[in-house]
This record gives sequence, structure tokens and C-alpha cells, in this order.
Amino acid sequence: MQLRFRFFLLMTALFVGFVLIVWFFSLRWQNEINYTWGQQFAQRQVAFDKYRTLSPLIREIGLAKQMAADPDIVAMASHEDDPAAKARGIAAMENYRFNFRDHTYFSAMARSGNYYFNDASNQYQGRQLRYVLSENNSNDKWFYATIKSGKLAQINVDPDVHLGVTKVWINVLIKSGDQTLGVIGTGIDLTSFLKETVSFQQSGVHNLFVDESRAIQLNNNPDLIDYMSIGKDVSQRIKVDRLFTSASDVENLRVAMEELERNPDQSRTLWVDYAGRKELLGVAYLPEIGWFDLTLMDAHGLIPIQEAWRIPALFVAALLIALLSMGYALSRWVIRPIAALQNATERMQRGEFDVEHPVQGTGEIERLSWSFAQMAKYVGDTNRELENKVRERTDELNRMAETDLLTGLLNRRGMTDRLEKEIARQVRQDGMLGLLMLDLDRFKSINDSYGHAAGDAALREAAAVIQSLKREYDHAARWGGEEFLILLPVCDKTNLLTVAERIRDAIRNLNIRAAGQSFSLTVSIGAYHAATPQPLETLLQKVDQALYAAKGEERDCVRLFS
Repeated sequence: MQLRFRFFLLMTALFVGFVLIVWFFSLRWQNEINYTWGQQFAQRQVAFDKYRTLSPLIREIGLAKQMAADPDIVAMASHEDDPAAKARGIAAMENYRFNFRDHTYFSAMARSGNYYFNDASNQYQGRQLRYVLSENNSNDKWFYATIKSGKLAQINVDPDVHLGVTKVWINVLIKSGDQTLGVIGTGIDLTSFLKETVSFQQSGVHNLFVDESRAIQLNNNPDLIDYMSIGKDVSQRIKVDRLFTSASDVENLRVAMEELERNPDQSRTLWVDYAGRKELLGVAYLPEIGWFDLTLMDAHGLIPIQEAWRIPALFVAALLIALLSMGYALSRWVIRPIAALQNATERMQRGEFDVEHPVQGTGEIERLSWSFAQMAKYVGDTNRELENKVRERTDELNRMAETDLLTGLLNRRGMTDRLEKEIARQVRQDGMLGLLMLDLDRFKSINDSYGHAAGDAALREAAAVIQSLKREYDHAARWGGEEFLILLPVCDKTNLLTVAERIRDAIRNLNIRAAGQSFSLTVSIGAYHAATPQPLETLLQKVDQALYAAKGEERDCVRLFS
């Protein structure tokens, strides 16, 4: 064999071997990028899915808890045989109905088993009592299981055979002290809820939700949803286990779920066998509803990296070039861009989403770099958008938690917070403050004579007077029922009594119209001026005594504690 031919064979062998080595390491680097990037994307995707699911539920759960604590509804649950209490309770539930997303509500009483319901079309007006629950009826097991669980709020996907509707039900316990009086809440149409959550179309992503027993609660295939989970034995539930082919995947998921229950702010990622291929599974816990978000992602579908082996023609010409030139070209075209991508991935792992990722390399590596830069921008934008939405939702929930829905004034919780802050300021600056406690005179007679709508109108009108006559930096709250409380920081006795008399006179001159009738009302006001710092309990006790004196003497008057 001639030396030239041998040299040609040697060069060919070196070239082929070199190409094989490049191909091997390119795939390895690409897999590392896939894995690292997939982990990062999974965590952001799970956080996005978590927010998308909780968003329509947070407000509904909060409103349902507020409805369960409504005094008229609690009184109805305690004294359902009292027609007046029952009428007030139903009226209160009807008021809440308009605030719920689907304009529906339900309530089930523990003592009688009576089930009340009305929907958006108000077709059950005057007939809210729909049926009576029975422990012997398997369709009613959800109610007794909810009572037995003792959990204040639960989410249950359940077809109501009595009403012929299937909804995502929000169940909240009606409690009086330690006693459970019933279950109350609302429902969200299952079809629309699925469209907003698990049926959300996103390439390479499929998610579902399971409860603590791994029973499927939401899935884009309704046949796989485990309806009425709370009323079933665990062995009868449709579990996510059936979707995985490996028992070890199920066990790893179980361990991850237990860890997330202890650390709900975190998330976990697992590689599982699903639908005949390896997929990345992101897991997050939603403690607000007791569910787990499972997000399955095809890593290769999410990260479109092109094949690196696209340059055979370049190597044909490179057969006559020295191995050093080939090494230089390989370093310039492949290794450096991939190292830059690796470095960018590490920066993203540290949370540096605002870093601009330069496009490097040529050909397939350039497209890979460009694809990576686009994906990095998407994740950064998604992360910022999610943080902004969570911040806005948190601010809105805090505002709702401190506001009385009827009057727009602070509620008892919001006013207590302002009082504590003002008392702390007094202690630091040795300042003074004034308190006014107002009580609408003979308010019960207004409700009895003109109806509860008139009573609500009276409360709103009185609140509007208070809001308009208080100083800009004063705080006003509906303290409870027909009582109002006004905090006047940096106030002397003269200003305190002047504001009180203006409010009393303005309320006395109100002409309130409701249900085609007009009426007026008066207010009794107790005033207390604290020249030195005092405990909150003492302030409230003294201004309450002043109000008691005003009510006891003649009403429609202002009395200063002395």
C-alpha cells in the first residue's frame, strides 16, 4: 500500500474520529443545557401555573369566609326554626350572591340538613331551600365528610345530582366558637375553570392538580377527574399513579409532596416516564386550597436546540488543514458559544434574569444562542409579570381585608391596626388623641319599619356624613352593627367636640329614602380625649362609657367622658 494512500487513510481516520468526538461532546453539552435550563423553566412554569389557578379562587375563598362569619348567617344556622332569623340569614346570603363570580351560593345546615341554593338567574327566589341532606344518601357524603374533617375551607369538584350542575365547589365551615353549624360557599363552573387552568394551551406543557391523597382534582380530560373525593374511601379514588408507568416515579412524587407540605414556598422537579417518553415534572403545593400543581414538560419541546451536526461540507475542505486549525475552528464555532450559554445558564440559576445574553457563533450554534436568548427574555418577563401580579393581588387582598363592604369605611380589623399605630406614636412623641364612638339611635326600629335595605341605606348615609366631616388625617370605621368609631390624632377637646357636634347635626338633618319611603334618624356620640398615652383597652372602655351615658340620658347628643 502506498504511503500517500496510507496517509490519506490516516487523515480520514483522524477526521472521522475527530468528528465523532465533536459530535459526542456537543450532544453532552446540549443535554446539560437542556437539563439545567429545563430545571429553571420548570420552576418558573410551576409558579406561573400556581398563580393562574389561585387567581380565580383567592377572592372567592376570602368572600366565602366572610359570608360564613356574617352574624345574620351564623344566627340563622343557630336558630333556623326562628322565621325572623332565617329571613335575615337568607337575605344576607342573597347580598353575597351578587359578589361571587358565578353569582351563586349554597349553604347546608348541620342540625337540620337543609340545603339552600340560588343561582345567577335568581330562579329560586323565595324557594332557596332546595332539599334536605341525608347521611344515607351517597350523593350527600361530601357534606358530612366536610363537617367531620374540621378544615375551615376546602375545594371539592362535585356533580350535584339534586341540582344537575357540576362545579368547583368552595366549602367553608360556619362556626360559632368551637361548634360547627354548617357549610356555606359558592361554586365555579367546571368547564370555564378548566379552560382557565389545565386546558390552557401551551406547547410542550401539560398540567393537572391532585389533592393530598394524589386523587386527580383537575385535568383537561374530565373523565380522569376524581369527583366527590372527600366523600370516598382513599382506595376508590382516581389517582395520578395510573398515569406513570414506573412505581419509583410514584414513590418519588409521594416523597416530594410530603416535603412540599412542610415547605410550601418551594417547588420540586422530577424526571418521570410519561406517555412513553421521559418528561420533566414540576410539583408545587397550594396550601390555600390543599392541592398540588403537577406540571409535565417536554424539555426538548420547550427548548428547541437544533442538531449540531450540520457542517460536513466544512470538514471535507478541512481535510487538508492541520489539526490545530481544526481545533481553532472548533473552539471558535462550537466550544466558546456553548461555554457562553453555560455561563448564561449559571447566571440565570443565580436569579440574574435582567442580564442580556449576546447571540454568538454561526449556523446552528447561532440559532441555538438566539433561541436561548429569546427563552431567557421570556422567563425574565414572565418572572417580572408574575411578581407584579402577586404584589398587586396581595395589596388588593390587604385592602379588602381592612374595608367594610357596605360603607366603604375601615372595618374593625383595619381600625384596630390604626389605633395601635397611633398609640405607639403617642408613646414616642407624648402626643394626644381623641375618640368618637357613634351609635345610630333606634336602628332596629328602622329595620323593622322600613326593611333591611333601609337600614343599609341609613348606614351608608351616616358613613358618608362621617367621611365628609372628619379631618383629612382622621380615621373612621364601622365598628360593628350600627356603631362607628372615629380616631382623631393630635386633637384637643374643643376640636373633638366640634367635630362630634357637626356630625351629630348633619346626621339629624339627613332625609333618607328607601323603598319609596323617607325617614330621618339621630345619633348618640360618646367622646373621649386622651391627653397622655393609654392602653387600647382603656381608650375603648372609656369612649364606650361616654356613649353609654349619651344613650342613657336622651340620645341625639354628645357626651364627653369625665
